[in-house]
Formats: sequence, C-alpha cells, structure tokens
Amino acid sequence: MKRALRISAIGAVLLAAVLALIIYLLFLPLPDSPARPASGELHLVEQGDRTIAYFARGEGPRVLLAASAGREVSDFNELTDALVTGGFRTIAVEAPGIGESDMIGEGANLFDLAEDVMAVLDDDCGNEPDCRASVIGHAFGNRVVRATAAANPDRIHGVVLIAAGGRNVIPERAAEALRNCFDPRRTFDQRSEDVRYAFFAGDNAIPDYWLRGWYRHTAAMQGRASPATETDDWLAAGTGPMLVVQALGDRIAPKEDTADMLAETYPDRVSVALIEDAGHALLPEQPDAIAEAVLGFLHTIE
Repeated sequence: MKRALRISAIGAVLLAAVLALIIYLLFLPLPDSPARPASGELHLVEQGDRTIAYFARGEGPRVLLAASAGREVSDFNELTDALVTGGFRTIAVEAPGIGESDMIGEGANLFDLAEDVMAVLDDDCGNEPDCRASVIGHAFGNRVVRATAAANPDRIHGVVLIAAGGRNVIPERAAEALRNCFDPRRTFDQRSEDVRYAFFAGDNAIPDYWLRGWYRHTAAMQGRASPATETDDWLAAGTGPMLVVQALGDRIAPKEDTADMLAETYPDRVSVALIEDAGHALLPEQPDAIAEAVLGFLHTIE
C-alpha cells in the first residue's frame, strides 16, 4: 500500500511538472517567428553603421515596396511575381529589425525610414544617371513610401497605397486585434481570431505564413516613428500620381477614412481601385485584382 501511494505521489508530481511545462511553453515570450522566404535576390547595403536588406528581381522600371507594420516583405511575393511578369524590376525593402536588416536607433521617424528606402534605391541604381522609381506601401508601409515620395519628389514618380491609413484613429476593436497579433502569449486559436478580425474579410482563407512573421520589436519602433513625424509633412506623398487600393472589408482603414478622404483632398492626383471581398491584408486575399489595378496604374505613368 505504501509503495502504491509513493508511486501515485510520484505520478502526481510528474503530471504537475508536465502541466507546468506546457503552460510555461504556451505563454513563453517566444522570439519573432519568420513567415516565408522573400522572392528575389538578397542584397545588403550599408546605411551608416547599419545594414539594410532588400530583395530585387526582374528588369525594367523600378518599383520599391515597403511592407505592413512588423511584417516581412515576403508578403509581396505574389505581387512581385505579377510586376516582374509585367515588365518591372521590384525592390522589396526589409524593415529594420527583420531578417538581415539591422534595427534602427531610438527616436527614428518616418523620414529616417524613408532614408533607408532611398539608400536601397541608390544601391540598386549604382552609377545609373537620373535613377527614379515608383513606390508601393502596404498598411504601415504606406506611411514610409509617402514620406519617401514627400522627401524625394524628383525621384519618385508614382505612389501606390495598399490598405492606406494615417490620419484617423483605428477603431478600438480592430486596434486591439492588431496589437494582439504581436503578442507571443496568444494561443494558436486566439492568434487566428486576432488575425482574421484585424486583417481578413469574411471566410477568406488565412495563409499559414500570416499566422507567423509578426515582429513585435519592429512594430513597436514603427509605432513610435509615426507620432515622431508631423503628419502634414508626409501625408500628401509628394506631388505625383497616386493609386489607392482600397479593400471594402477593411476594418482598420475603412474606405471613408482612407480612399474617400485622399480622393477628396487630392482629386487631381488620386485614383482609387476598390477591391471586394478583402480586408486589411488584401495581398493574400485578392492578388489578381490587386495586380491588375497596380499594373494598370504603373503602365499609365511610365
């Protein structure tokens, strides 16, 4: 009897230890988890004491791309496929703190991030004279490319904003879901719910790489960069033509706060492509519709 009690006690201790380990692992602050490889050839450029990574592919007029907050440029893989096929050279710039791109220092603003983008363009251009490009920004990346165009109007001749925001406050429920996407303590089911509410419309499939690739330190830096920059200094995105790709199911940047506002403010410069059955993610939801709209715009300004 005593031996049986000892075995039972040992079993209870082991079970408790296993449960404690499971709970610990479940809520352990995990490191950032990569999403998927980016398409294109990896290049590294030195910017001061930092390294910036970018992925280039194709030949033709250059198109620079900046991804959403805390997200990898591999989110653009399907779009860069279409752009390269359409005769463009794509240059996807990895944000600070992601992959081979070093984190930027404290106090960075949007124009500091724009300088990274231009350093990449200069590196890709080499000694080519009068080297220019168009820019594409998804979600937070729209702020970066607008700052880039505002600071370099003579070198950026077209701007594409996908899931654009920037002026109005994000609705609270959507903002909470967005913040939760970067919380490493969220369970798989919780993260799926967060990603769906913040980024996807209806029952659209969530690719597995959208359940990974959330770089919270990068997102935190980007979150500080926006209020560190005067909105009026970057909002107009320079003086060139602009395409706003607007998802009709976007909870973070709804049409009335983004596409409508931009079209009303800059009626001579802005065209709008409305995308049905899509949310803030857009890129994995409606890749063909987005590619058609972007290629149509780029071909008209080249």
